[in-house]
Amino acid sequence: MERHDQHERTGAANRMMITATLLALSAGVHSPAIQLPAIVAQRAQPTGITFYADRGEGLFRIHGRRRQKVTFMSIVIDPQKVADINMQLADGHSIGFSGNVIQQDAYNLRIRLTSSGMADAHGTLNIRYGPQQSILNLAGKGQLDGQPFVLTFRRK
Repeated sequence: MERHDQHERTGAANRMMITATLLALSAGVHSPAIQLPAIVAQRAQPTGITFYADRGEGLFRIHGRRRQKVTFMSIVIDPQKVADINMQLADGHSIGFSGNVIQQDAYNLRIRLTSSGMADAHGTLNIRYGPQQSILNLAGKGQLDGQPFVLTFRRK
């Protein structure tokens, strides 16, 4: 059991590192101060890892709070079909979700959300993707710590 927990923590840490690096690279952050992991610096992709990322425009709204503009989305999927979803907001903050891929075909992806950092998250994201791992559009709704939310995004 302890070995399994350690494997899950290592896998989650690796997925978050890959996601953060992709987010920084895709957002145009090019700084010598950023130390890229060897796997990214060599432009290699881990076996079985799939990622989608795009800039665009969208809205994230939690019930009772002001809506926030979304400017970038990334999705990293590991071989076990566990997905890490990150969105960057116009104010520079980012919000992440984790979930499981429940359906995928040549153009569409459906993810059931399970968490958002330390918070509970439930709901479904429907993603239409395109060439070169682009995210054409995304629509989702659910609950984040018991509060209803809606998320939309489309490629610019």
